[in-house]
Amino acid sequence: MALRNTIMIFLVAMACLGVCSGASSSEAAHSGVVHKVGDSVGWSILGDYKKWASTKEFHVGDTLLFAYNKEYHNLMEVNGEDYQPCNAKSPLALYAAGLDSIPLDKPGDYYFICGRNFEPDWYAMTLKEPGHCQAGQKLHVKVTEPISDHNSVASPTAAPAPH
Repeated sequence: MALRNTIMIFLVAMACLGVCSGASSSEAAHSGVVHKVGDSVGWSILGDYKKWASTKEFHVGDTLLFAYNKEYHNLMEVNGEDYQPCNAKSPLALYAAGLDSIPLDKPGDYYFICGRNFEPDWYAMTLKEPGHCQAGQKLHVKVTEPISDHNSVASPTAAPAPH
C-alpha cells in the first residue's frame, strides 16, 4: 500500500512538473525528429541529397545525423554563398568524427558539404569534379518552426440562426 501511494505521489509530481515547466506549446507539440542523412547510404559520394531532402520536413528541434567513414569524408557547415561553388576554405563548422549529430535549433537555411577531394591526386586529375562536394556530396535543408497541434485544429463555428 505504501509503495502504491509513493508511486501515485511521484506520478502527480511528474505531471505537475510537465504542466508547470513553462515549455511553450510548440516545444511540447514537437519533440524533434532525428533524420539520418542519406538514410541507408549515409553521408557519401553515392547519395542524392537534394532528392533525400525533398522527401523530408525539417523543423526547429530536429537533428541531422551524419554517418560516414571519417577516413574518406568529413562534414562542413558552410554559408549559402560557399555552398553552390563548394568552397571549403572558410567553413562555419568542421566535423570529422564519422558520426555527427547536428541540432537544428533555429529556423532558416542550413548548408553542408564534404570538403574532401578524390584521392590519389592522379585519380582526381582524370575527373571533371575534383572534390566530393562537386560530385554531389552536399546538402541544403530549410528549417521551419514546428507546427503545433492546437493551431491545426479547426475552430468550432456557430450554427446559423433559425429563420
